[in-house]
Amino acid sequence: MFFTGVILELETPLHIGAGRGGMLARGHGFVPGHVISYALTAALGKARGGQSSHFTDALHTVLQEVRCGPFLLFDRETQRPWLPRQDREAIEYTYLTARNQVTLDPWSCSAVEGALFEVESIAHRVLHGPQRGQPTQLIGGVWHRGPQLAKQPLQHWFRSGLLLGGELKTGQGRVQLAKQGWMPNAPHYARNPDWPVQAQGLHMARGQRLPGPSLNGTQDAPLQPWLGRLFDSRQGFGRRFSPPALVRLDGVVQDTGTFLPSDRETGLGCWTKIDVPTTD
Repeated sequence: MFFTGVILELETPLHIGAGRGGMLARGHGFVPGHVISYALTAALGKARGGQSSHFTDALHTVLQEVRCGPFLLFDRETQRPWLPRQDREAIEYTYLTARNQVTLDPWSCSAVEGALFEVESIAHRVLHGPQRGQPTQLIGGVWHRGPQLAKQPLQHWFRSGLLLGGELKTGQGRVQLAKQGWMPNAPHYARNPDWPVQAQGLHMARGQRLPGPSLNGTQDAPLQPWLGRLFDSRQGFGRRFSPPALVRLDGVVQDTGTFLPSDRETGLGCWTKIDVPTTD
């Protein structure tokens, strides 16, 4: 497989759901790989005609041809990606914002009881620090079998305007490919020199911290359930949850090895340790 590094810039705030905390709809401080996979699927399905069968075929194509890793918030001042769990406090201060929303009852012209809630999102511009006011950037990468996806250059689908995450109805989730954000054959994941990339996947040494959710091969981070909203051939996107997986977020690598985003529905996009053939 080939690897291409990618940098996206937010055009609007971005909500990636991480569960509820009372009235607060919490958000992740990164974009999991499965969100990118399903955004590509939606773009392909729409381009093919927008019927349910087109989206079903597009999903099969994406899962066969592309593996998307997590996209991390990128600090251009330090040229460093932020780890979603380890750097959560700094991410909250620098990037996360929230706004109140309410569901209205059209008959009474008042709020539906219990429908007041707050949605936490990644701001589309940096909120604090030296880069305040600059567009928020996400950095990650994809492994792919060839330069094209559905007879178009893979880069085309990232340039054509992906829609990520939830709250699309309120205008959130719009991203664009950053200037010089397409990096074929990038030597490192997310520009981190400690994360060298191979054709087979991301090579990690024992004791290093693996960014984002991992299904196996890591320790020193609590196990947590992992769900993703999936495409359903009858109900469409976002109407079905994946079977739960247990992952470690920003876990420490137990033994030196190679990790690749999973292509299975359960844990889609989460790092999984793979066996790399050795040559004598």
